[in-house]
Amino acid sequence: MAMQVEILIPIAFFGSVVLIIWMAQHFAFRKRSEAFQTLRLAIEKNQPLTPDALDAMARISSPIADLRRGIVFVAIAAGFASFAMIIGTSGERETYEVMRGLFGVATFPLFIGLAFLGLHFFANESKHRR
Repeated sequence: MAMQVEILIPIAFFGSVVLIIWMAQHFAFRKRSEAFQTLRLAIEKNQPLTPDALDAMARISSPIADLRRGIVFVAIAAGFASFAMIIGTSGERETYEVMRGLFGVATFPLFIGLAFLGLHFFANESKHRR
């Protein structure tokens, strides 16, 4: 029973998506872990902790990280939508089904990107009100 090639392509695609998400989470965890290790070391050595230093440690990522992520996700969605439009120019019935699927896939990164953009603008706005 040899595995058919048609099944390997979706498995490889979704496996790579899972791998990319895992890697991003893994490195983000390591970054947070190292930041808290630095904080622990500073406390053990009785170093003064200023409010600015604590705020920087709590933030860990840059203030525009959500903006960058939002732009990247919206760009990915635009890429899927553009690819769907290019495929749809052939005018065949089967291509319309593929277009529909690609537009559906494009909605996921689009809304994730919009959420990150909203977080960037609303979170920064609430910080300025304090």
